[in-house]
Amino acid sequence: MRRVPESELETDFERQFAWGDDERHLYNPNRRKAAVMAAELRLETVISLVNRFATTGKTVGDFASAQGNFGLLLAEQGYQVTAVDIKPEFLNYSLKKHTHGKFETVLANIIEYRHHQPFDVVLLGEIIEHVAFPLDLLKSAYENLKPGGILVLTTPNGNEFGNQLPTYSQVTNIEELIPKQFHWGDHLFLYTDSELSSLFAQAGFEILEQQKIGSSYASQIKGLRYLMPIRLLQWLERTTRKWRKADKDCTCTHVVVGQRIAPRVSPQ
Repeated sequence: MRRVPESELETDFERQFAWGDDERHLYNPNRRKAAVMAAELRLETVISLVNRFATTGKTVGDFASAQGNFGLLLAEQGYQVTAVDIKPEFLNYSLKKHTHGKFETVLANIIEYRHHQPFDVVLLGEIIEHVAFPLDLLKSAYENLKPGGILVLTTPNGNEFGNQLPTYSQVTNIEELIPKQFHWGDHLFLYTDSELSSLFAQAGFEILEQQKIGSSYASQIKGLRYLMPIRLLQWLERTTRKWRKADKDCTCTHVVVGQRIAPRVSPQ
């Protein structure tokens, strides 16, 4: 995966939201910065989970792929990746970064998209909080997976003590949120553990693993963090994940691994 020089950028969107996000996080030399550590942790966690749970095959659908980092890294590890996004600027930027491995792009709405052959793995990274009808999104993932296929989803934690947004069950008028869907900067609402578990079950998934990463306590350490060894910061993040504040979580991100349950065959 190559670092794209600024001279190759073609649009303001690409500069701000694709290349700009990579420069702020993926390539930021200040690895102690909270946002940089959070992005790196999410990337490492997802890649690790795919490697652990994708035991039946190597095809991956990276849905709402954005800068393409998850898919590009998996392609370099030998996976056959299809990156799907509604923004052509993201897909074009991803192709500029591609150096080796099987990696293709598809311009499509991920809720409506159906691949010609189901995947072994589908990734939904930081997207379910941007859609008004999350069950439709999960059903799309289900229908794009082989029986026994794996869904890896990440989303901000709605039960985190600093969260000011409503969670899924608290929203009373979904229809008014439809015009705000798919915007790269707006979260419509967030999710609690039980809300995600219920949605996964309704869509036909069995949850294999559910964890929370990104300690809010660790991320709130300000100036002192830049004097601390990075290994100490990483240790603090892991250590404080299970801490509570005002009966709320101190972790920023849900990570859920679900498996598509094979349809039951009714006895004759």
